[in-house]
Amino acid sequence: MKNIVISDDYNAVDLKPSALLKRYIELTQEDVRQMLADPKKLQDCACPACASKDKKAAFTKFSLSYQECSNCRTLYVSPRPDDKTLNEYYQKSSARSFWRDELSKATDKKRKEKIVKPRFQWILESTREHLATAKTWIDVNTTQYSYVDAMADADIFTKKILLNPYLRVEQSRYPHLEIIQQPWWEQSLADSCDVMTLFEVVDHTSDVDGLLTAASRMLKKGGLCFLTAILSSGFDVQVLWDKADNLYPPDRLNCLTVEGFKALFAKHGFECLEFSTPGILDVEIVAKAYENNPDLSISRFVRDLIESQDEQTKRSFQEFLQSACMSSYGRILIRKKG
Repeated sequence: MKNIVISDDYNAVDLKPSALLKRYIELTQEDVRQMLADPKKLQDCACPACASKDKKAAFTKFSLSYQECSNCRTLYVSPRPDDKTLNEYYQKSSARSFWRDELSKATDKKRKEKIVKPRFQWILESTREHLATAKTWIDVNTTQYSYVDAMADADIFTKKILLNPYLRVEQSRYPHLEIIQQPWWEQSLADSCDVMTLFEVVDHTSDVDGLLTAASRMLKKGGLCFLTAILSSGFDVQVLWDKADNLYPPDRLNCLTVEGFKALFAKHGFECLEFSTPGILDVEIVAKAYENNPDLSISRFVRDLIESQDEQTKRSFQEFLQSACMSSYGRILIRKKG
């Protein structure tokens, strides 16, 4: 199984300017309170990764409770809203409108350069390596318009399907894409695609088993599925835990560990071809959080790392996190067996 390590030069502010991100989180908290936090509409669930019911309370954010699986250590919200409720949230919430219309546009140029371009290079190169005959690609629920542009330009695929109920995409602008504005659970597509992409989709899906079942149904035998996700086993999440700025519902309804993802893939008959954690921001995120809150409870080792060590040492430590699959950004390629 492949695990890649990368070296790059950008920071968290390039992708999520602090003032805009703060406003997005404020809007999210209010929208969750109004649209998702009604106890009467929430359902208890087992671990979305390994299905274990053995758990312990972790913390509460935005009136929703995070649990930690005692088996695979996955972090997840329970009780939780169902996917129909979440679908309505992502279509109607003011937070997502703000993300789509302001935050994503403000960072679009940097995201194209630092995230979208390398991600699509990964997709194209891996497809050529593992399934050179691939012709059909389906993307599920991307939140970025720049991804749609890159998908439209991917010439190695003869059929490209955008399955997305809440991204506003005009068919006339993308004549070479088939746009289906319906949720994934309403699709009857079977054995219809060679490649599927799920960018941060597992993170905000209530029925993760249902999503992986649908993915397996849509993919042909030997088909490839590319996933990205935030991992609770990653360094910055482990250090900051409930104080992590990037950990909040519903965008992070699930925050699986490496072990949790592997259990999920095995349960649904997928072979893991690559599991990398090529994040480059873990150390910076922790350092910034400590700078903003000097009373933050962190270990002496971490405090020494961010306060006393030089930039080369910090960079080397970040590369270690990548090589050990201990960064919080997961980049995963799985293949449907058969």
